[in-house]
Parts: sequence; C-alpha cells; structure tokens
Amino acid sequence: MSQQSNILRSEDELLPELNISMGQLLLMQLTTHGTRVAHINPYTGKEQTFQHILDTSRRLAVYLQREGLKANDTIAVCSENNLEFCIPVCAAFYLGAIACPLNPLYSERELKHALSISKPKYIFISTVSLNGIRKIFRELHWLPKILMLTDGRNNVSWASMYKVISNVSSDDANALQAAPVNLDDHVTAILCSSGTTGLPKGVMLTDKNITTVIRIYMNTNTIPENRISLSLLPFFHAYSFVLMVLSILNGNCSIVFSRFEEELFLKCIEKYRIEYMPMVPSLMVFLAKHPLVNKYDLSCVKTIWSGAAPLSKEIQQAVAKRLNMNITDVKQGYGLTETTLAVLQSPDGKGKLGSVGVVVPGILAKIIPIGEYETDKTLGPNCKGELCFKGDLIMKGYYNDEKSTRATIDKDGWLHTGDVGYYDEDGYFYIVDRIKELIKYKGYQVPPAELEAILLTFPGIQDAAVIGISNDKTGELPMAFIVKEENSNICEKDIIQYINERVSNPKRLRGGIRFVDSIPKTPSGKILRRVLRDKLKSKL
Repeated sequence: MSQQSNILRSEDELLPELNISMGQLLLMQLTTHGTRVAHINPYTGKEQTFQHILDTSRRLAVYLQREGLKANDTIAVCSENNLEFCIPVCAAFYLGAIACPLNPLYSERELKHALSISKPKYIFISTVSLNGIRKIFRELHWLPKILMLTDGRNNVSWASMYKVISNVSSDDANALQAAPVNLDDHVTAILCSSGTTGLPKGVMLTDKNITTVIRIYMNTNTIPENRISLSLLPFFHAYSFVLMVLSILNGNCSIVFSRFEEELFLKCIEKYRIEYMPMVPSLMVFLAKHPLVNKYDLSCVKTIWSGAAPLSKEIQQAVAKRLNMNITDVKQGYGLTETTLAVLQSPDGKGKLGSVGVVVPGILAKIIPIGEYETDKTLGPNCKGELCFKGDLIMKGYYNDEKSTRATIDKDGWLHTGDVGYYDEDGYFYIVDRIKELIKYKGYQVPPAELEAILLTFPGIQDAAVIGISNDKTGELPMAFIVKEENSNICEKDIIQYINERVSNPKRLRGGIRFVDSIPKTPSGKILRRVLRDKLKSKL
C-alpha cells in the first residue's frame, strides 16, 4: 500500500482496460458457457442453463428493438430474486439501454418516487410486485408498458415476457449484435441508493464502472470459476446486482433465493457444498448466534464476504470460530451504490480483525476532516475523518440530479462518502459510523455502530440498534432498541450496566432501552434509524 501525502493507493496494477461494452461481453461469455447450469431455484429444484439465458434474453432484445426501444432508453425490473430477473437485464445491456432494478416491496410512495427518477419505457414485474404496480400504474404519466416475468396468472391483464417473445425466431435472435456505446460515458444501469437518510436517488453506473469491477476481480480472483455460490441478497441492490452480472460472466452456478428461510439456507449450504458466501451483517449475526446452525455441516464454506453495513469484530470472530474457519477467511469489504462495488477489501489470506481491508487496485483513497468539503487537508494514520475515493469505480452521478451530484462528488472528482473512518500504519481501513448518524453528546461524537457491536455480545440479545434522542442539556442521549432471543429474560438494568462497564462516559446508554420485536433495515441489512426515530416520535 503506497501513501503519498496521505493519499492511499494499491501497489497492485489493474489489468488492461476491457475495450468492450457490457452487452458485447455478456453475449460472448454466455455463448462460451453453453449448457452449464447458471441458476438453481432452491424451493423447486428447477435449473436454468446459460444457454437458456442467452436464447431468452436475445429474443427479448429483438422484441424490444422491434417495439422501438433504443440505446439509452430505460427499463425497470421490479422483482424479488428469481431465475427470470437476469433476462431483461441482459437484453437491456445488448441494446445499450439502461437497466433499473427496483425493490418489489417498496411502499406506493417509494415505488412512485423510484419509477419517476428513471421513467422506464418497460417495467418487468413479478407476482410479488404486481399489486404495488397495479395501485400506482394510472399515476405513471409517461405510460410505461408492463410485462410479467413469468406465465401463469390468469387474472392479470398484462402479458408475460415469455408470451411476447414466442414469435421471435431463433434466426433473428442468433443474428442479434450488441449495440456500440461510448464505454467511458454510457450509463448501463441506474440503481437506487440505499435511502437510509431519506428517499433514494438514482445512481448512474457506466459500462466502464462495471468492467473495472471485472478487472479488479480478475486481479484478485475473488470469485473462483466453477464454484457454486449463494444469491440470497436482493438483485435490486448494487452489491448483489453487480455480483449477479459477474457470476453470469464468470460461468458460476448460483442458488437463487427469493427470501431468507433459515432451514433452507443452511440445508443448501450443506447440500450444494457452498464454498463462497456474500453476506450482510444481519445474516452474520444469524450464523454466529442461532442454535439451528449447529444441526448442519457447514465445513464446506471457505470464504465469507460481509458488506453493505459495518460488521463488528466480535461477530466476525464468532462466525469464524463456529464454522471452524480462519479469521482471515471471514472478510469484510466496503463500498456504496455510488462506488459500484467494494473500494476497500481484505486481501487474500490476510486481513485484520474489524478492518474492511485495503484500497483495491485502480482507486485512490483519503481521509479528510469532518465537515470540510472543499479542502486540500488530508489526515494521516489513526486520525478519524470522512472517507473519500476517486477512480474508475465512482458513479457517473445521480440521474437528473445535478445538485446532489455536486454535493457528493467534488470538483476534483473525489466522492465524499459521508462515512467516518480511519486507516492504520499498514493502510488497513476501519469504519466508525456515518456522519449523519453520529450521536452528539455534550460535543462528544458517539458512533452507534460501536455500541451495537457491544450489545450483540450480550447473551440473550438477538439484534440491536442505537439512536440519539434529543436532550436540552446535552444535545443527544444514546438510546438502544433491543430484540431479545427467544425465552430470554434479560432486563434493562443488566444491559445498561454491561455497556457502561465497557465504554467511556459519553457513550453510556443514558437514553435508556426499548424492547422491540424487530429492527427495521434496508434489504441489504443497513439499520433504518430514521424509522426508529419516527416510531419514537409518534409514541411520544
């Protein structure tokens, strides 16, 4: 790791640029993989080959082209994970159109907001998103066309994708060529930011952004070929969306979960001998604490990657110990929707407990003082500040939102993450918390993630979240929401004493504790603290 005036970069060189569009790359790779199995539905056992993805997506692309869909037009896929999700995405890539994956469980307000960002010409929906789309469809003034991803619902007026492509001949499909695009500038996907602090924004990712991820992964061999992996995280989230595309390009087989079911999840790891698992902290807590885990043979697991939210070193240790893994094989990475995928990750065979790793090749990183946007000041090792990144993984900007783009990417091209962290003498980074989520107690900054990590080590606590509540004298007081494990009889007094013995004075839980049934989170596992604040306000 080289450090020059406190700007960090990897010493590993990136592989040469791929001068090829995502559409060209997908067509080439899908043809190569042929009749190998790409996806398996764990509920039914149904298998989908790469050949099926290639044939169906090419037919769909020809159909959409005939219907007038052009390069840079947008299409949305509003669905849970399923075997069909990738097909309209591939078709969009071939045509140089823009794929916009959306959460099927959005509320009507969120769905209208997300659709009005990209105004898709086509919306591909599943039975899960059907009712939500029905309710708001008449309010979509640009009149998009709707296609069902699967056949089989008689009471639906919209046609299925399979029905409309049935008239496209194999010859026409085989003759399809990928549209030429400007690789540096062409937007290939618009993904919704996580919306932890408000309504999501549309993050524009280019062909270059995604091909840079491919080059980094080829460099580090993070996803080995011919391995079966889990696709449990939602495809509409950047982390899993990019992994889905990488998996198809790489020829990997994925077990595609549409929802998390404890027993089935563990059964599939054992049955398919899963070696590689992308995870989020809430699933890591399940692996660390749930009694069911002991009933299954998970000795096949070689590497776990945790991302999307901070993972405490205690949970990292607990998972490694329980699955009999080396602590260096339970890895963390750090990235945002706005950085395409991880900009920090643990190197192979190395790593430090609690660290999110080092800078990936082709990216620059720096830490700046909190609250200073246009600054040339950079902080050295072990100084906490805001993380900033620059390089070919950084988004093009927010779609049709110049103001938000300028507030996130400065004039020199640095993306300001809004996350607080630091790096050590070896260039390993540690995340403290989000700037907007830091609790201010008498001028001291209290990171909720630190308190949550300690709470999760308390026997009987299944999940926890910490927020700041307003106080006239001190500014804010740290307060915890706790989900108890089944049959646990823990009480507020014991938990507060446990925390107070382990933290400095400003970090004590002076705001008290509320016991709740669940902690609200985004699909990628980030805690929705604003929802907890709103709940608290409504009760007060």
